[in-house]
Amino acid sequence: MYRAVIFDFEGTLVNFAWDKENAVREVRELLMSNGVSANGSYAELYNFVAANHPDLKSDVDMIYDRYDLMASRVWKLKNEVPQVLSSISAVKAVVSNVGGDLLRKLLNDYGIMNYFYTVTGRRDVRMLKPSDEGLRCTLEKMNVCSDETLFVGDSVSDVLACRKTGMDVAVVEGESSFEELDADYKLSSLSDILSLPIQGL
Repeated sequence: MYRAVIFDFEGTLVNFAWDKENAVREVRELLMSNGVSANGSYAELYNFVAANHPDLKSDVDMIYDRYDLMASRVWKLKNEVPQVLSSISAVKAVVSNVGGDLLRKLLNDYGIMNYFYTVTGRRDVRMLKPSDEGLRCTLEKMNVCSDETLFVGDSVSDVLACRKTGMDVAVVEGESSFEELDADYKLSSLSDILSLPIQGL
């Protein structure tokens, strides 16, 4: 029985709209202009910079902030989200690679911010998922253990971060194919979470 549920944001609570390809290209160009060569996903590049070139981290944040803002014009709250959140009495949180200030503003604009005990975004942590930093910080704030918490996301990064904490993970069909995701639960829609063993359901 899960005492807490942590949600991803993009692809989970809203549709996927972030332009990963161009964001990665811009970050790689920034790094190359500073004599640094690196490959990887947008999150892996961010974590590489945070660990090895912290002087460039604010520049990468500025690039990602711009892509967050562009995506925010397209993001729409999934229809089932309000009902799902109102049905779950267990403590809830959000951990996302989207910038924290914009993330909290959007959750407030969507009218769902009050459902969450805590919200953690990109500028609130040093490392992004697939790092487990955001998840561990959130578990500590909620005062719950990983083995009594369920994470709900949609990507490989979500699954990898959860595996590092020992947390169970449910993935919603979306950006990544289910074949790629070694999740504990695979949901065709977010409302399927209401059939899982969550406290208070």
